[in-house]
Amino acid sequence: MKPDVAEKLGEARDFYALTRAVLSMCEPYGPVHAFRLTHNRGAARVACLIELESPKLQPALARALGAKVLNGAACLEIPVNRDFKTTS
Repeated sequence: MKPDVAEKLGEARDFYALTRAVLSMCEPYGPVHAFRLTHNRGAARVACLIELESPKLQPALARALGAKVLNGAACLEIPVNRDFKTTS
């Protein structure tokens, strides 16, 4: 993941803020088809999988975020603070 993307996403304090930040970064590439966040408390990281409606734009999104590609989905491993909240 690109350092500026990691910094922006790492500032999120909960799933709501992280979801908003990730989806705002995806907006220029069109509608999101599937989106999944999974929190690993022990590692203080959140795994994020993103699939766009347009498979043709998927590589451009992955490049822009510096994401890995897993079965066509952009895959991010986002470092978060130890006090990251998973519920309100």
